[in-house]
Amino acid sequence: MKKSMFPDWSSLTPEKAAADLPRLLEEAEKGVAKIEASSPQTFEDLEWALADATRPLWDLWGMVGHMMSVMNSDEWRKVDEQFRPKIVEFSLRVSQSKRLNDLAKEVLMRLKSCGGEGPNATKIRILEKSIQGAELSGVSLEGEKKKRFNEISQRLSKLSMDYSNAVLDATNAFKFEKDGKTYTIDDANYPQTMKHCADREVREKLFRARSTRAPENTARIDEILALRFEKAKLLGFKNPAELSIAVKSAPSVAAVMKMIDDLDAATEKIAAEEKAELVESAKGAVEKLEPWDQSYYATRLRESKYSYSEEELKKYFEVEDVVAGLFKMANFLYNVDIRELKGDEKPSVWHPDVRFFEVSEGGKPIAHFYFDPYVRNGQKSGGAWMNSFEDRCDRRGVLPLALVVTNFPQPDENGKSYLPMREVETVFHEFGHATQCMLTKVGEEGAAGLSLVEWDAVEVASQFNENWCLDDRTGIRVPADLKKKVLAAKNFRAATVCRAQLALAKIDMLLHIGENGGKKPREIKEEIFRHFDMPMVKEDLFLCAFGHIFAGGYSAGYYGYKWAEVMSADCYGAFEEAGLSDDAAVKRVGKAYRDTVLALGGSESAYEVFRHFRGRAPTIDALLRQRGLKR
Repeated sequence: MKKSMFPDWSSLTPEKAAADLPRLLEEAEKGVAKIEASSPQTFEDLEWALADATRPLWDLWGMVGHMMSVMNSDEWRKVDEQFRPKIVEFSLRVSQSKRLNDLAKEVLMRLKSCGGEGPNATKIRILEKSIQGAELSGVSLEGEKKKRFNEISQRLSKLSMDYSNAVLDATNAFKFEKDGKTYTIDDANYPQTMKHCADREVREKLFRARSTRAPENTARIDEILALRFEKAKLLGFKNPAELSIAVKSAPSVAAVMKMIDDLDAATEKIAAEEKAELVESAKGAVEKLEPWDQSYYATRLRESKYSYSEEELKKYFEVEDVVAGLFKMANFLYNVDIRELKGDEKPSVWHPDVRFFEVSEGGKPIAHFYFDPYVRNGQKSGGAWMNSFEDRCDRRGVLPLALVVTNFPQPDENGKSYLPMREVETVFHEFGHATQCMLTKVGEEGAAGLSLVEWDAVEVASQFNENWCLDDRTGIRVPADLKKKVLAAKNFRAATVCRAQLALAKIDMLLHIGENGGKKPREIKEEIFRHFDMPMVKEDLFLCAFGHIFAGGYSAGYYGYKWAEVMSADCYGAFEEAGLSDDAAVKRVGKAYRDTVLALGGSESAYEVFRHFRGRAPTIDALLRQRGLKR
């Protein structure tokens, strides 16, 4: 593809976006109105026309949202604040169009009458999900109920962005200086300080600061939850949890709670043993193991048990070596080649750190992706993520265009950045998401890649990909004896780690089920933290920075990490059964995995796609075995 086919980041400014958005909104409205005034008889005349009419608007708004995440500034915030209400209003106007919904139902009936096999099956799923989406967007509401629904949607959108900005600002504002060194609580530096800083005062300062960020979000949380309950009831659901599950692969709220409770029971005793071992290991060093001590002494315990340190391991994980190993593994498993485009070949990017890659098969490009690796305090949101700028669209000749963002430490004076094991797993994880976007074989953009993949299944491909980061086939040169120790330590405190995820999942579900006897969100959080033995200070404000559920897409859906982990572990189990040391067998299973989980995207439910790969429903056996929790 030519450079001109990619977004032009070099000319994108807040001023230009603010100037273009009104025109694109007007053009999109005219395009939608034209479709409503016509009588499209086919999928193509309806869905394709609607996508084409709104694409320029959504493309630019997606770029604005992206800049808010990676190049946040007062200027971009002004654009977001100015146009977010208008964008939400337009989005609701389209999703609540009875005319469009009726047309979708008519086209769906015609397609079904022609048979639901082959290409029609994907089109039918797109239409069914479109109709469901319209219903959940309030298309059937009338009068005051519809007006109130739209007011809630507008307000929730603003609250979410305000919440996110507050966390970003609070994280950036904190700095603690001691003995000539400056400490921060950003995602790149905080975990490493807590693991390796011997100064207990520093650890306590950072732990308390990280745990009490953005107190102004307390009021926003109360309002967000109240509005979510009101919105769910307007749509006929008992609570936001039931509304969430309506579009997930999990069959019910009860099934989710059962999974959490089952894993709670399976890990409680083992976690207690892990805690006792940690306390014993810290005896003599501290009188009492405080919350800010746990990560530090857990790291020391792991080092003593497995005779290696994370710092020792880091020197083998220079960014360039990790990236090369990641691509080598993708080539082995999926038979694709990845090369970086530089110089005249490279399209524009939003920051000099950003790199651009081409994915090809048999010498033919099949996808592209950006990679934005390093932390930028004050500009870039914490964490790591994958987004797709373009989904595969055969009719337009468009290849997938993805984005992988991480927050790696900035390179040192020699231009090198060395990664802790967790960050190595992170980049493999996010690239796993990207493989599902880029290796799709679905040519309908409405179901290609991650489109229509249920939210509690989107982590399957990403978590699966983490399994390969220490595989010898990556070529990452970790000495054999050290690698053996690292693999032996893989399940160190596995029950404790599992229970931390369960705690967050249960808090999320309880907040969105609402049957909590009048307890405040903070009280619910404290009760669950105590049950799962999560480290916590008295003034803890964890919920004020729990962006996944208050500023992301995981509300009443955080359980999806564990739900998907069951499936991803079972996927890796297929390779274990075939024989991980057998190259031919691994390639054979890799092809089957690519042809199902990665290729089929959202053309079928994630549950059915899994069954295509494994020939059966998922079970928790592989997860418990791989995590060393099967006793």
